Amino acid sequence: MRPGESVEIPLPDLPRAQRSWKVRDSGDPGPLADALDVPPLIAQLLRNRGVHEADVGRLWLKGSLRDLPDPRVMHGMDDAVDRLLTAIRTQERICIHGDYDVDGCTSVAMLVHLLRRLGANVTWYAPHRVRDGYGVALHTVERLADEGVKVLVTCDTGVSAHAAIDAGNARGIDTIVCDHHTLPPELPAACAIVNPKIDGADGPYGELAAVGVSFMLAIALRARMRADGDFAEAPEPDLRDYLDIVALGTVADLAPLRGINRLLVQTGLKVLGSRKRPGLAALIDVSGIKPDEPLEASHLGFRLGPRINAAGRLAEAASAVQLMLAESEPGAKKIAVELDAYNRRRQETERRIHAEALQQIAGDPLLETRKGVVVWSDDWHPGVVGIVASRLMHHLHKPAIVLACKDDGTATGSGRGISGVDLFTALKRNEHLLMRFGGHRAAAGMTLKQENLEALREAFVHDAFADEADDLWTPRLKIDAELDLDDADWSLLEAIDGLAPFGLGNPQPLFVARGLIATDVKALSKGGIRMTLRQGNGPRYKAVGFGLGLAPEAFDGPIDAAFHLQVNWWQGLSNLELRLKDVKTPAM
Repeated sequence: MRPGESVEIPLPDLPRAQRSWKVRDSGDPGPLADALDVPPLIAQLLRNRGVHEADVGRLWLKGSLRDLPDPRVMHGMDDAVDRLLTAIRTQERICIHGDYDVDGCTSVAMLVHLLRRLGANVTWYAPHRVRDGYGVALHTVERLADEGVKVLVTCDTGVSAHAAIDAGNARGIDTIVCDHHTLPPELPAACAIVNPKIDGADGPYGELAAVGVSFMLAIALRARMRADGDFAEAPEPDLRDYLDIVALGTVADLAPLRGINRLLVQTGLKVLGSRKRPGLAALIDVSGIKPDEPLEASHLGFRLGPRINAAGRLAEAASAVQLMLAESEPGAKKIAVELDAYNRRRQETERRIHAEALQQIAGDPLLETRKGVVVWSDDWHPGVVGIVASRLMHHLHKPAIVLACKDDGTATGSGRGISGVDLFTALKRNEHLLMRFGGHRAAAGMTLKQENLEALREAFVHDAFADEADDLWTPRLKIDAELDLDDADWSLLEAIDGLAPFGLGNPQPLFVARGLIATDVKALSKGGIRMTLRQGNGPRYKAVGFGLGLAPEAFDGPIDAAFHLQVNWWQGLSNLELRLKDVKTPAM
C-alpha cells in the first residue's frame, strides 16, 4: 500500500457479543463520605476504586507531589545515583538507551534533557523496531563502546538483557537498568538495577511506568547533588518541568492511574497545558486539540501517544525523542508534522490489516467455539499488529493474536487478552510452539516458526484456556451506580472531576439511568448515533454514542442507558452531555 492510499476493504458483519451489566456493590459509602465530607456518591466511586480508608481517600482527593515516598528506598537507587554522579563529575560519556514506544522515548528525552542541564557528557539511542529488535542489541553495545561510552542507562528495557550487559562489562561499560517489566529468573550483571518489581507488589512504586522509574532516579540524583552542595553556584533544576513528559509516557503505557501515577499525571497535565515545551506544544497543535480545550489523560492516550508511537512503528523512534528535545518552534513543528504523517499512514495500515483479519476470522467455521483467535499474513506490518490485536479483542471479546510472517520462515506478532483471562499463561502452556515470547496477563509478544502457526491456532480453541471460567467470555459492563438524570448536573460533574485524571485503574465513572425516552434520534457517520434523552418529566440531555450497533428506529420505547457524564466543547462553549456506552431497548 502506498502512503496516503485509502483503504476500501468491506468489513464482514461479525456479531458483537452482547454485554451484561453489573452495578458494583462495594458496601456502605456512608462512613467514608462522613470522614471525607463528600457526597455519598463520590464516596461510592472511591470505594469502587479500592479506596476504603479515609487517609487514602484524602490523598486521592487532596494529594500533591509532597506526598511522594522517598525514591531512595528503591532497590538499586543508591548504586545508580553513585555511578551517575561520578560520570557527571568526571565527564565520562553517558548513553541513555530507550525503547521504541512512548514510555521508552519519554524516558530518554527526560533523562537526556536533565543530564544536559546538570553538565553531563550525554548521548542517547532509540532503537529501531526491525533493525535492532526488542531490547538492547549486542551490536549497539559494541558500537557504544567504540564511541567511548562508559555508562549505559537503559530505560524501559534491560532487565532481561543478560548478553548485552555482559558484553558491555567486557568492554568497560557500566550499565544502569531503569525498567518496570517482569523480572527474569536471574537478574543481569548490571552496575545497578532500578525496577519496582524487585521491591515487590506491595512497594509504593510497584505500578510505575519506566518513565516514572526514570523520574524517581532524577529525584534521587537531584537530592544527592543538593546534599553535596552542587547547586551552591549553579541553578537547581525544577523537576516539575519534566512532568509533562512523565505524564505522557505513563498514560500511553497504560500504567494504572492511581496512587503515585495519578499524582504524576495530575500535575503533568497542568505542566503540559502551559505548552512551554516546543515539541509537545507542536504535537498538541497537529493533534487537533483546540487551544481552549482542557487537556485530559485521554488526549495523551488517544491523540499524542499514538503519534509518538507511530514513529517507532513505521519509521525511526529517534524522531520522537528529537521532538521532545527540540528547543525551537520551527524545528519542533517540522518533526510534529512528520509524526502526524506517520500516524495517518499507521491508521491506514491498521485499517487494512484489521479488515483483512476480520475476513479471515469470518471464514472460520469454528469461530463460535474458539476461546481465542490467531490470524497471520505475510503482507502485514509487524509494527501495527499489536493495535489490530487490541481491536479484534474488543470486537469479539476473545483473546487475539495477530502475526506478521517474515521471509526467514518465522512469524512475529502481538496478543491482547480479555479481562480475567491470563494470556501469558495461555502462551506458557504452548511454549513448545514458540521460539520466544514475553509479556503479562493482558498483552504479550511472540515469535514462532510459521510451521507452528496452525498448531497455535488450534490450541486457542480450548487447550490454551482450559482452566478459565466460561463466563469470562461474556463481556461485562461494570457500572459504578444508578443515577437519576435529575441529579446529572454541573455540580455532580465538578465533584466527579475531583477524582480525575481517568484511565486504566481509575476509569471514568459509568452510570446507568433507566426508563428513558429518546427523541430526535439521528444516525451519525462511522456508526455513531445522537439523541435527546429525558427521564419522566425531568430535564432533557443531549446524548451521543458510537459503536452501539443500533439504528434510530430501534429507539421506539423506553430504554436503559449506560453512560459517562462529560463536557462537550463546541466553538468555545461547553455543554453537559451523556456519552453512551451501551443501551438496552425493549427488544433486548
